[in-house]
Amino acid sequence: MLAYWQARRGESGVPLRNRFDPLDFPALLPRIAVIEVVDADGKVRFRYRLAGTEIASRAGRDPTGKFFEDLYEGPYLESATSTYVELMKSGVPHYSQRVFPIGNGVSDLRYDRLILPFSSDGVRIDQFVLLIVVIEQTGTPTQKGSFRGYGNA
Repeated sequence: MLAYWQARRGESGVPLRNRFDPLDFPALLPRIAVIEVVDADGKVRFRYRLAGTEIASRAGRDPTGKFFEDLYEGPYLESATSTYVELMKSGVPHYSQRVFPIGNGVSDLRYDRLILPFSSDGVRIDQFVLLIVVIEQTGTPTQKGSFRGYGNA
């Protein structure tokens, strides 16, 4: 997916969103989300434009159409928001391994993520394609925030 993104960059350094076709990755569709930047009265917000079925299943609900602040709270919300703000500025792909604590810290959702910035107008970064690969969920089913996970309790 990174090579695909790099091949579509062109002169601007960030590919146009209309040059990305999720159907080019049918096996990955359940793990892909498109996140859009929404400028609300000068405040930048991030909303899931769409989310794959695996993302919705592991979250315990479909985040499509929801803003980050509808789904996350505390340090996780701050981290997610600051990551996307930085990507808006840098325009570079982002890879990280994440651990999301579930069930009062007795459970973990461990996943890798790749975030690719896109532009709808060739100037401003206003959309991102997110790919997640879950490494591990441990324990019994629990619900914490927007994530349904597995813990040892």
